[in-house]
Amino acid sequence: MTTKPSSIDSLAEEQIVKYFQSKLAEHGPSAQGMDWRDEASRNLRFDVISRYLNQAGPFSLLDVGCGDAGYLDYLKKANCDVNYLGVDVVPEMAEFANQRHGEGTAVHGDVFTLPPESKFDYVIASGTLNAKLGVKSSVWRDHFYNTIAAMYERCNRAAIFNCMSADLDYRYRRLYYPNLSELGKFVTKKLSRNWVFDHSYPLYEMTVCIYKYPTP
Repeated sequence: MTTKPSSIDSLAEEQIVKYFQSKLAEHGPSAQGMDWRDEASRNLRFDVISRYLNQAGPFSLLDVGCGDAGYLDYLKKANCDVNYLGVDVVPEMAEFANQRHGEGTAVHGDVFTLPPESKFDYVIASGTLNAKLGVKSSVWRDHFYNTIAAMYERCNRAAIFNCMSADLDYRYRRLYYPNLSELGKFVTKKLSRNWVFDHSYPLYEMTVCIYKYPTP
């Protein structure tokens, strides 16, 4: 499978970068600085993602849209033996991650800009695919699916991400809500028949885990 490049143009990416730069400037390297409501809701998302990691031995992990590498903090507290790399389109985010955890923890860029040979046991994205801001939904839809495909291509065990639930009476215009049926068909036909849609936690979203056949 050949990974398509991101479908958002430089102006759209600049809008996203500036938005998160403003959040970081206002709140610093914190859950709010990453545009989360609070630390508890961010950690709940980390809890759900971690359900799908085999933590019995060492593993490698790519965190797409890593922010300040908060998930690495989470994994360290769980005593995971992880070889972690974060990638973020906001340069200040990667800088903060490297300041906190050491040089080489994170790089500026996205899943499309990494070397083709870069592979990881797990590739995760928490919140990365949700905030489309002023980007048209049709454009973000292409970016959403291209990113998922690129994540899956780079994983050895599983690609895991969260996204907004479409089954809501009210939607925020700045967020992207994927069609659940369409997403299921895309994953099954293009990537893998071994997947999980996890809607079991008390947030208006779901976590998707796409396994590389046959097991994680």
